[in-house]
Amino acid sequence: MTVAGGRRKAVALAGLAVLAILAWTTMDAGKIRILVMILLGGFAVRIALTGDRTRYDGAEPPE
Repeated sequence: MTVAGGRRKAVALAGLAVLAILAWTTMDAGKIRILVMILLGGFAVRIALTGDRTRYDGAEPPE
């Protein structure tokens, strides 16, 4: 299964949103939950700011 371009980014951000919701609802309020939210937010920003390229553009992907 291959997911192309902006759809890959949307799937990744949706996955992070699901993880954030699960972490928010299952963890007790405190420093650890805040740390998890900051970490997931950092991943989301990194995904949102990247281009729609992969490291395999212009080359055959490995099998």
